[in-house]
Amino acid sequence: MKIFITMSLAALLSCGSLAATAATFMYQYIDSQGSRVFSYTLPPGQAKHGYEKVNLSTGKVETVAPQLSAEEMVVKQRQDQAMAACQVELQRIYTLYGSERDIHHARTAALDALSKHSAQIEANQQQAEVELERLQSQAADAERAGRPVAADLVTAIERRHVQLVSLERQLALRHQEQDLAEQRYRRELDRFRDGRCPEPELEVLTQVAAPGPDEPG
Repeated sequence: MKIFITMSLAALLSCGSLAATAATFMYQYIDSQGSRVFSYTLPPGQAKHGYEKVNLSTGKVETVAPQLSAEEMVVKQRQDQAMAACQVELQRIYTLYGSERDIHHARTAALDALSKHSAQIEANQQQAEVELERLQSQAADAERAGRPVAADLVTAIERRHVQLVSLERQLALRHQEQDLAEQRYRRELDRFRDGRCPEPELEVLTQVAAPGPDEPG
């Protein structure tokens, strides 16, 4: 039995009470034509599109959401994971800090330590550059005098080049750590002030969930 909606839900419930001995529930859904329908049964395939289950005795309405597509399911999983991660972070923040001042103090201490480390690397760089210039000068003197450059001198120059490359990388990492620390403490301060996790942006989650060019679509 299928009833197209032409009356209010209250009127339907009144009518439905007369048939309570035959059925306790009715279903309410939108059909393929966009019409709202009341029926004692769901047509095949309707469940995946969502429906409402109406208790004819109490008038209580239970809503069953439409089934998610595979892509929508991936997006929802990403959203749930992001929300769970935020909740864990929020709990950690309130465990670590009792006030905004605590966060500012932690930020200052962390950035000062990174800054000192960077300063030490820069000092080592300057020292290595001075030493490299000295070694290169010795090699140039030997060449001007028509003497072969000693093998140990060549090795020392090569080692200084390698050392400078390594120090440059270390300094870049320290600068990156400083940037990340700034971002982290700014985020922690915002979380501490707000006290809640915002809903992840659907557009970003969709981009993350979308298959890559080498993955099946």
